[in-house]
Formats: sequence, C-alpha cells, structure tokens
Amino acid sequence: MALSSAGLSDAGQVRKKNEDCFTILEGKNIFIVADGMGGHNGGEVASQTTIEIMRHHFSNKTINAMDCSPQEIKHAMLSGFTKANNTVMALANEEAALQGMGCTLVMAFINDSTLHTCHVGDARCYVISGDRIKQITTDHTAAEESGPILSNRHIVTRVIGYPFPEPPEYNTTTLHEGDKILLCSDGLWSMLDNRTIYKSITEAESPEKAAKNLITIANRAGGDDNITALAIFYRQPPSLAKH
Repeated sequence: MALSSAGLSDAGQVRKKNEDCFTILEGKNIFIVADGMGGHNGGEVASQTTIEIMRHHFSNKTINAMDCSPQEIKHAMLSGFTKANNTVMALANEEAALQGMGCTLVMAFINDSTLHTCHVGDARCYVISGDRIKQITTDHTAAEESGPILSNRHIVTRVIGYPFPEPPEYNTTTLHEGDKILLCSDGLWSMLDNRTIYKSITEAESPEKAAKNLITIANRAGGDDNITALAIFYRQPPSLAKH
C-alpha cells in the first residue's frame, strides 16, 4: 500500500524539556507516540523506554504473525503495551528518582485497508476522511470517565508505568482512499479544536508539512505542553482501489 508519514515533536512554549517521544517503523506500517510524565527525568525516561520496548517488540517475526489474522494483531499490540508497562514499572521500582514516572501511549498499525489502534491515556488518534474528522481513541481521563464535576478531571486513569485498571483500548477502523491519520500528544489537541486540526491536515501537501503546521499553530496558541504530531497519508493498494 502507499503510505507516507512524518512526525515532529517540540518542547512547546512553557516546558524546559520535551518528554514526548515518537517512532515510525518504516516498512512495518507502525506508528507510535508516547507522552511522558513524572518528576525529575522520569517522564523522559518513561516515554523513551516505552518507545524502545515497542520497537524491539514488533520484530519481523511478530509482524509476520500479525499478518495472519486480526486476532494476532490485537494480541501483539496488547502484549507490547503490557511489556512496556512492566518494564517501566520495574525501572521505577529500582531507582527512587524515577518513582511515579509514566507515559500515555498511542499506537497505530495499518494492514491493507484497516487501521488498528491501541492506546492508554489521552494521547489521541484522529482519522480525517472526506469532510469529516473523527477521534478514534477515547481519552482515559477522570473527566471522560466520571464527568466534568470531578475536581481532578484532567488526571489520566490508564498509563504506562502503573497497573492497568482495565486493558489498553483496542479499535479497528476501515480506511478509504485519501484518508489522513493523526497521532498526537495532548499538548497538540488541548491547544487546537477539531476544525483547526482538520484544516491544517487537509490543506497540507505532505505529512511533513501537516506535522510542522500543526506544531506551529499549537505553539502560537500558547504551547502549554510538549507537542507531538505524527501524520500519515493513506493510499489504497491497487487490489482494494475502486475501478
């Protein structure tokens, strides 16, 4: 299939360092964004460790198994999240300065015309299709799960680095010719409304320009947090394209 993708990450206008991390596994159609949190260097360590674990987890052998069935895809994604979670928790237990560290995490895998997503926390995946933008992921936050009356409504309820109260969320979405996908940290979507995100991506000539534009606009809006944008432009394989 014809996929083009690019990601950018920026510290923003307020934070001194960037604790976000992302990766694109070329040739494997895997895209991942992690948003670190925790005192000292904890957030940075959590996100970088998580990305590294995920890169190793999705070996060629794992990818070949995933190509066999949707069940194997879901299993591989969930087991990757579990492995990352266990590793980050173990590191935090070993070093006092890293206690309490964690990260939100969103991953996308594209197989033929199906987008498979898995996530914990409030890192998001959007699909822009035609004149619509749809948020594929559900924010795992106190506000989303308990309502706006909660005082600590921005607290995430599922993250890498803490025991999962519920499994990571897994979803599948059918893609169409010309669809565009966005993975991002909350430092992006908290600064921009859906209309602005849609306009920035649909008007961009390439994923590189889409990611750059989104980060620029988020910084102009305040850049209150680290900002990561990973854009994917999808073209159907010839066997699935309409004639």
